[in-house]
Amino acid sequence: MKIFTKIKHYQQKFFLISILISLFTCLFSKSAESAEKINFVYGSLSFSVAIESLETFAKTGELKEDLEPYASQLDQKTLFEVRLFLNKSFQFPQASLYRISRTSLAQDLIKQLGKVISSHSQRNGFYAIRGAILTTAGNQESWNLIDVLKTFPTQEVYVNLELLAQLKDEIFAYQSYGDAVTKAIDNVAEKNSHNIPLSQLDNLPDLAKKGQYNVIKKTVILERNQVRMTKEGFVSQYNFPVDFYLPDDATHTFPLVLISHGFGSVRENFTSLAQHLASYGFIVAIPQHIGSDLQYRQELLKGTLSSALSPMEYLARPADLSYIIDYLESFQEDNTLWQKRANLSQIGVIGDSLGGTTALQIAGAPLNINRLQTECSSDKVIINIALILQCQASYLPPTQYQVADSRVKAVIATHPLVSSIFASEGLSKIKIPTMITAGSQDIITPFVIEQIHPFLWLQNIPKYLIFFQPGTHFSSTQPSPEFTLDSLPEFLLGKNRNISSEYFRGIAVAFLEVYLKNNQDYLVYLSSDYGKFRENNSLQVKQTNQLSVNDLKDAYGGDLPFAIETSLVVTPSWENQNLSILEEIKKTGVLKIAYPQNNEPLGYINQDGEWSGFCSFLGHSLADYLESNFDFDFEIKLVSIPSDSDNLFNLITTNQVDLECGQIISNNINKIVFSIPFMVIGNQFLVPQRDAQNFNLSKLNSLNIGSIYNIANEKFLDENYPQASKVYYNSFENVLTDLENNKIDVFLGNSLLLNSKISEISNQNKYKINPKFILNCDYYGLSLPSFDSQWVDIINGFLTKNTLSQNYFNQEANSLLLEQLNYCLNFQKDP
Repeated sequence: MKIFTKIKHYQQKFFLISILISLFTCLFSKSAESAEKINFVYGSLSFSVAIESLETFAKTGELKEDLEPYASQLDQKTLFEVRLFLNKSFQFPQASLYRISRTSLAQDLIKQLGKVISSHSQRNGFYAIRGAILTTAGNQESWNLIDVLKTFPTQEVYVNLELLAQLKDEIFAYQSYGDAVTKAIDNVAEKNSHNIPLSQLDNLPDLAKKGQYNVIKKTVILERNQVRMTKEGFVSQYNFPVDFYLPDDATHTFPLVLISHGFGSVRENFTSLAQHLASYGFIVAIPQHIGSDLQYRQELLKGTLSSALSPMEYLARPADLSYIIDYLESFQEDNTLWQKRANLSQIGVIGDSLGGTTALQIAGAPLNINRLQTECSSDKVIINIALILQCQASYLPPTQYQVADSRVKAVIATHPLVSSIFASEGLSKIKIPTMITAGSQDIITPFVIEQIHPFLWLQNIPKYLIFFQPGTHFSSTQPSPEFTLDSLPEFLLGKNRNISSEYFRGIAVAFLEVYLKNNQDYLVYLSSDYGKFRENNSLQVKQTNQLSVNDLKDAYGGDLPFAIETSLVVTPSWENQNLSILEEIKKTGVLKIAYPQNNEPLGYINQDGEWSGFCSFLGHSLADYLESNFDFDFEIKLVSIPSDSDNLFNLITTNQVDLECGQIISNNINKIVFSIPFMVIGNQFLVPQRDAQNFNLSKLNSLNIGSIYNIANEKFLDENYPQASKVYYNSFENVLTDLENNKIDVFLGNSLLLNSKISEISNQNKYKINPKFILNCDYYGLSLPSFDSQWVDIINGFLTKNTLSQNYFNQEANSLLLEQLNYCLNFQKDP
């Protein structure tokens, strides 16, 4: 009886399984056997159902003996939906599926599903799932879920009910809850109607039609000296094109609108939108985000890139937009140039998909790395494509990334990915007018958790929700055919894309007229009445500036299956600080920095007895930056204070220094925040060539390991080789001699130090650096007092705009830093 009770608890998983498979059939090499039954496993318990029984049920509704005990626990509505999903047919060519299945994003998705469904109980089902779907697609033009199950490469399919249970709320609730959310939006839009007379609406100009201005186009190539993953791999400098669309009127200035394209897209996809906005008196700039554009996607399809999306893109994309504003600002003194025509006090941003995420970042929503690391942990099953992309940011070091730009006054985010990367804490920090668009049939960014819940988190600002019914992830855009994904099925694109994208062009004009030009006459276009007025048989548009949790509960008929977070208010850590750090530096003329004396290359005592290193170079560069950019009329004096394990962070919290240069070790230290990282380095071992062949990481506990003493090296050795004999040095001076004389067996050091020291000796073949890749990824940055957000922004701006490592290290060292960054962000995370 106890066994049956546990099994009964999971009856409804049949329905869940069918939904799960349907979600992935369009994302996924070959099988020969046919599966005959499904084994449902929960711990030591299991039960089986023949696939033939499922097929009979799907075709006729008949419940055979092995299926009846479990199916009888479901109501008729659920049974009907199960049959519907089992019989749902797909027509997706095998060649297209094969290309998509090679991308990192699709592989991540299949691996997640493979945790739940597999050909062996203790093995990930990645290859079995991919092979079954590709084989099915190759065997027949039209196929369904039963066909996929039958072509599994083994006679039995295993389903892990314990993992499947994680998805119960997410998958089951999407049916009824998604319908309820749609109903709630309908109800609120109707309730918020102002009963504007039809005659008044009918007399409004159609903003979907071209405006009064002719449009001219100019393309500019901008150069940035920043690290980024591109189609060539990691680079430290890159060029990116920006298309500008301008009203053909040289006598006026116009608001600036920046457009951020989505992942795998290009700026040409937004030509029609840009031309349309320019015809209404906006200057539009569209950059090519080279680390996440069409060319990058094509390299992914070839399998030449290691990551679906580099974590760095979440920092680089908003930086592209700010860089364009900086570029235009540099021309403001010359009235003869077209760049002068942009009114930089009126700036808006439109972003689509991942570009929508970028738009919300620059509007003020900070990345929530701690939340992501929780949501993206390896023991969770993630089937939300949008969350998989967001999870790439979880590999960034846990610090506060502030990429907001206060020069931006309003944003539109179409179908953005936001649920976990910002969460409620992040979105509640946006303080400028915001519009979000969503589609009722969006599979890529499920509208409930990626747009509707986030809309609730926006607080105390003018906000608008544009909800397309039916609508997909692509409802707000209409790209040129040559830049459209090959063989993208209609159920992803939608049938009414021409109509919905045309409507969006008009509504974008209205929003920007109101919140950039302060033209209140256009508010009527943002009303629920106008959306209802423009509805037709192909498309319904629900517009609202209000929606609450209670609205959702009323439509759902009770407590919600999702916990909708409330925003967290963060208060400053130090409320008694009188002067900001910048004001204090202006008052005293002193910039105080702490860094180590025994951690080469950051800070160390050189051969001349001088305290030197990268952190010293950084401090002097920061002083120059402050003098040049913040109206100092005197030279700043740099005061350097040694930091060590005894005073780590205390120098910051006791206000003895303004910043401390060192390792980013946590984001939860009281009164401390970290800057963006300026480099990543890790440890390797220096081994005499005579011993290199026998070097084995697992056998180092029995050896004498040398290392320069600092808190990072001591911690690494204690955690990884607690039984080894440690010999600590104050400098590298005697290390090679001791290795040669067997006083130590191996030497632990950071990769930069080891490569630098070996390059200085004549007989480099006497030593080898092992292993090939660094053993750990330590991110280095600046620790800062948490009370002064202005100082944090200044420091992050300084690090973003200056190529410090390139100016300090030689070409070989910079190449090594890039290789390590690539490894840490894109390879170390792989199991």
